[in-house]
Amino acid sequence: MTEKTEVSICFGTLCFIMGGSAFELLSEHLDEELREKTLIRGMNCPGYCNQTSEYGKPPFVKVNNTLISEANLQKVITAVKKEVLYGADK
Repeated sequence: MTEKTEVSICFGTLCFIMGGSAFELLSEHLDEELREKTLIRGMNCPGYCNQTSEYGKPPFVKVNNTLISEANLQKVITAVKKEVLYGADK
């Protein structure tokens, strides 16, 4: 079985109100091929918002090991496509 690209969405309060709520329906925005190769899960607040000088601003989403700050659907979908098509570090 092929490993899936993991998308971890911060469900902390600040990320949620800063736009993270849009990711609740992320799978509906992925085409079927991407959906089958992606595991979407929520994560407890990792505290990135307390270190904005290092990590940027919320909302935060991780696609495998890549942290996306000021995440929006387009940024996340682009990162998922990149991971699914080319793998990590591409």
